[in-house]
Amino acid sequence: MDQVTKVRQHFKREEWKSIISECRASGMTVSAWCKANGIVEQTYYKNLKKLREEMIENLPVPVATNICEKPTVFKKLEVQTPIPDTKAAVIIRLGSATVEVNEGTSQQTIQAVLLALQSIC
Repeated sequence: MDQVTKVRQHFKREEWKSIISECRASGMTVSAWCKANGIVEQTYYKNLKKLREEMIENLPVPVATNICEKPTVFKKLEVQTPIPDTKAAVIIRLGSATVEVNEGTSQQTIQAVLLALQSIC
């Protein structure tokens, strides 16, 4: 490709960048703006696609170095299940909802439950 063609393409590309910016800044739909400015809507979208593709081509490609540098480590979680057949220390019944607080429940959990109930009631 000769220099003249490259320069022509560059100016055309810059012109379309400006046209697309004007259209977006107008607050109008693309269809209405193109109609008002004598631009064929298909041409607008064709040039928008070209510019987007060109931008994608020019994006820097990240260099993958030692992707698996550190192995993933999982921590074992211990789930505490309530002791079966344990009677609740506190039972709260509100309509169809029942809240049972077992003996040994942390103060933080009880406060969270009470705050939740307060927001519901």
